[in-house]
Amino acid sequence: MKTSQKNKGYGKKKKLKIAVPKGRVLKDALELLRKSGYVKHPDADYDSRRLIFDYEDDGVSLLIVKPWDVPTFVEYGAADAGISGKDVLLEKPRNVYEPLDLGIGKCRVVVAADRNIIDKEIKRVSKNAAQVRADGQFPVIGEDIKKKIYYSGANLRIATKYVRITKEFFNKKGVSNIQIIKLYGNVELAPISGLCDFIVDLVSTGETLKQNNLAPLEDIVFVTSRLIVNRASLKINSEEIAALIDNLKKQVK
Repeated sequence: MKTSQKNKGYGKKKKLKIAVPKGRVLKDALELLRKSGYVKHPDADYDSRRLIFDYEDDGVSLLIVKPWDVPTFVEYGAADAGISGKDVLLEKPRNVYEPLDLGIGKCRVVVAADRNIIDKEIKRVSKNAAQVRADGQFPVIGEDIKKKIYYSGANLRIATKYVRITKEFFNKKGVSNIQIIKLYGNVELAPISGLCDFIVDLVSTGETLKQNNLAPLEDIVFVTSRLIVNRASLKINSEEIAALIDNLKKQVK
């Protein structure tokens, strides 16, 4: 009579791999996973050069990757799920399932310009003091002022890393007199140095714009971080993925 070999992994649930973005959202993402019962080592040095965290008593393995790479890791199955900003998903669409808005990493993609240009146009249109946005830092820009600024030149240059989002936004507005210059960082420097007329960038508090004498003309899209899931993993690990979604949903405010 043959004795069956003991399978050490038998009966254990699969530990999902989750891609988490480095940077400003990392802390909030880890806290959300901790509250959901998946991460039990909140004091670990997740900001270190170490890229994989796989503690035995954690419910998931974590891959710490650059924000723009999270959807790629998930789409190709290197991670079962991930946490990604909506701006990244809009700029570079991937074949992933997006089941949940996590409500963290709140910010917005905006069109911004030199504050002096905006103030000058506001004074030209209205003698009254401009209304102030809810954030208390920048003026409210009326549609008439936006149109005058957008059509103030034959070939307005816009610096941004969000080429797709920018093209779609201005196409919808019917503004065609633009040239998009792709930058990978320090976008706020572009109008100051004379490289461009406007920028399209991600804004959280607006402090960086303010420090560089820039102001938003208008918001393009409000952004939060989303849970994304590999489509094959959704089928193969359906029980674990469903539990992940359900547990995170309970913590989302």
